[in-house]
Order: sequence, then C-alpha cells, then structure tokens
Amino acid sequence: MNKILLLLGLVTLSSAVAAPAYEMKSYAALNGKIQPVFAWCDSPSRVLALTAVSTAKTPLYHWAKGKSGLGSLSVSTVRVGAADAGAGQVYYPLNVVAGSRNGQSGFLHTSNIENVQDPAYRMTHINEFKLGNDIYTCRYVPQAAFMGVTAKRTVIVWDAGDVITYATRNFDGSAGVYVTDGKSSSDELGKEYSFETKDGYTYTLYASPTAAFLTVSKGGKVLSTEKFVAYSLSLPAH
Repeated sequence: MNKILLLLGLVTLSSAVAAPAYEMKSYAALNGKIQPVFAWCDSPSRVLALTAVSTAKTPLYHWAKGKSGLGSLSVSTVRVGAADAGAGQVYYPLNVVAGSRNGQSGFLHTSNIENVQDPAYRMTHINEFKLGNDIYTCRYVPQAAFMGVTAKRTVIVWDAGDVITYATRNFDGSAGVYVTDGKSSSDELGKEYSFETKDGYTYTLYASPTAAFLTVSKGGKVLSTEKFVAYSLSLPAH
C-alpha cells in the first residue's frame, strides 16, 4: 500500500512540475476582423497565417514584406494533412487547392519540444512554412510575452515581472527601438504595456483577442497608432 501511495505521489508531483506555466494564443487581422489562428510566421520576405489544421479547405493568408512595409492581404486555400511528429519536430503537410499557388504542396513545420507545454518556453516554436520551392523561416523569440507585426515593423515584449522590455525590428532596415523598465496592466480581456524613453517618447501596446495596437506619443501628443496584422500573446496559465 505504501508503495502504491508513493507512486501516486510521484505521478502527481510529476504532473504538477510538467504543467504549462504559460498559455500562448495567436491572432491575425483577417478581412477586417481579429481572428484566432493556429500558427503565423514572421519571415524575412512574407508574413503568413494559417487559421486551422484541418483536412477541410482552410485559408492560408499571406502578406508580402518589403522595405516599404507589408503588401495587401492575399489568400490561398489549402488542405492540411495529418501531423507527422518525430525527433522533436512536427510537420503538417500542405496542399494548395485554390489561389495563386494552386497545385503547390509543402508543409508547416513546428516543434513538439520548444512549446508552452514545457515551462521552459513561453512561446511555441513555429519553425517554417514551405510552399512549392519557397521556404519561409519564421522569427522565434522563446521567452517573449508578446510578439507581433504591424504593417511596418515587428514588435517584441519580454515580461520577467520585475523587468519588462520592448524592442522593434523595422522592415525598412532603420534602427529599431529598445526600451526597458516598462510597466504592465491587465483588464478582463488583455494586456497593456507602456514604456517611456529618456527623450520623452512613450510606447503603449495593447493586445487582446479582439484588438491589438501600438501607440507612440510624446508630451501627451499621439504621433502614430499602428494596428497589428498578426500577433501572439503569452500569459501565465491559470
């Protein structure tokens, strides 16, 4: 009996240790509305978003990326094959059945190790999309609390509780912004982060399942507001 109780205790302890520390959710602005997506990709030349992994016809959205920013939204219709997992990798076969890439095949490549099921990772690794002969390698920031793209830049936030950091990667090649000592707040839907620079600029980021935007202001005057095209938000699991 003692051995059985000990084994049950070990199983319970193991389950508690392995419980996800964070819950990551991803979204994209599609046809004028924020929608959940299974995976999205910030590659050097294109942003892609796959709404679901389904053998039924599924939209694969994409925006070309250039120095002037993101192009207009395009869509291909794909059928997604069954997940093929092994050696830390997961591949979802893709077959394009409609759109400009009709007839092409490829895959979505993710990780079954680097993901939020493991408390060591705050973001799940979306490795790459392949369509025809094109491979789109995705940006990955394993400990980010937020990562998203606007029409002009990639935005990353790290939230370690006592230290919150903001950084941008601009599509036009210009220097991005790096600000630490940020502040955070939450409402019933989402998260807000704000950062102030020594020269008086304030960067405010808000993200929820229904809206996500970045506002830049100085001296109380709003200089710009950018909506996010695609983003992921990782919050502590309840």
